[in-house]
Amino acid sequence: MFQRRHKQSFLTKVGQVIWPRMGWRRTIAYFWHRLQRIPGTPSSIAAGFACGVSIAMTPFYGTHIVTAGLMAWAIRGNILAAVLGAQAANPWTAPPLWFAAYYLGAWMMGINVNDHPPNFIAMFKGLTEATLNLNTEMFHKRVWPIFWPMLVGSFPMAIVAGLGSYFALLPVLKGVHLRRIARRERKRPGPHIVLPPAGADV
Repeated sequence: MFQRRHKQSFLTKVGQVIWPRMGWRRTIAYFWHRLQRIPGTPSSIAAGFACGVSIAMTPFYGTHIVTAGLMAWAIRGNILAAVLGAQAANPWTAPPLWFAAYYLGAWMMGINVNDHPPNFIAMFKGLTEATLNLNTEMFHKRVWPIFWPMLVGSFPMAIVAGLGSYFALLPVLKGVHLRRIARRERKRPGPHIVLPPAGADV
């Protein structure tokens, strides 16, 4: 009933992941409207979104949504907002995040990488094969030399991205919620309640 009349090809689906049919501007606007409509307090939504953005910095691709949801649940953040925040790692942003995490981690560990540029495609392929085959030798040879610096470098990136997104999003969400309350009060007949101060959580 709700299926497409004409099925999309695999290449079409991949192309829409790289470049959405509605365009990136409308896609970002769509996610922003989704974020505003998530039920919950501004602090819980901002905390959940920050969890998602933080996890998106890590090299645990394929588990970002689940990990972000668990992290948000642990700190009583909004899980739906965490799922949206995890979309910070996407086909456009992932390669720069890989390089940033790897080179930052290598710098922190004192590893000279000038003569050995990372081959992320081979690393992720080896990670998949080593995990499916439970091959620890393959993991240590083909995955660990690149994965370990990426993991180390991703931690400071996750902290900065998480805190930055939380403190940037929180006042915006508070303003959105206050305006929503004001609209409801204007539509309600009878005496109106006094709105809380701008800095208060709603």
